Amino acid sequence: TVYAQYATGNVIPPSSVFDVKNAAVLTTPAPTQTKTFQFGSVLKLRRFTFDTDAFFIKAQSPYTSSPDPVTGEPVYYLAGNTLSKGFEAESNIVVGHGLNLYLNGTLLSAKYNTSQLWVASSPHDTETIGVTYINKNWDIGFFNKRIGSMWNDGGSFNQNVPIDPFNITNLFFNYTVKQDNWLRGTKFRFGVTNLFDQHNIIAVVPAKATAVFVPASGDTLTLMAGRSFSVTMTFGY
Repeated sequence: TVYAQYATGNVIPPSSVFDVKNAAVLTTPAPTQTKTFQFGSVLKLRRFTFDTDAFFIKAQSPYTSSPDPVTGEPVYYLAGNTLSKGFEAESNIVVGHGLNLYLNGTLLSAKYNTSQLWVASSPHDTETIGVTYINKNWDIGFFNKRIGSMWNDGGSFNQNVPIDPFNITNLFFNYTVKQDNWLRGTKFRFGVTNLFDQHNIIAVVPAKATAVFVPASGDTLTLMAGRSFSVTMTFGY
């Protein structure tokens, strides 16, 4: 199959942009606009699926802020229009005896139109590999995803703070009641997120905004959340 898609929309600014002290906003900010075009193809065989797509997203960036150097109050502004374009490929392979292999990869370029600098928190690439096993009422999933290198902004400076690639690995055990009784269709799930308990840096807010970022003790770091466990029960009907 072959498909194409076009979409447009808008994002209403959060109230913090204009709901400020003494109503000191002369003009209410307009919603930011987005336009998306995507096309792709899907191939499906008996033991193999493969799909690819390319996408182009033209968007006005959401409002961001930086402190006023005199008053210290936040000043909101649009960071500029962006163009994101990329390519994605995905496949699921039936290995046999209930075993399946899942693969996914993306390449992305998300930059501001005027400066051609990277949009914050937009990875250059992502890769996912997963293994699933299905046997009667049980299915097990193991997925590892790599997030490629990206940039954070430092105040009004774009493409300022480099963020190294990192991985996250998740594991799931599911049991579905298939017998003909009142629990038929009910699923029990046990999940482990961040199986290997990684604590990579995934975002940085510099203590002081400078054109060339230099790590400092006052920087605010966001680390990947540690290992967690979850148990869920979904009732069938």
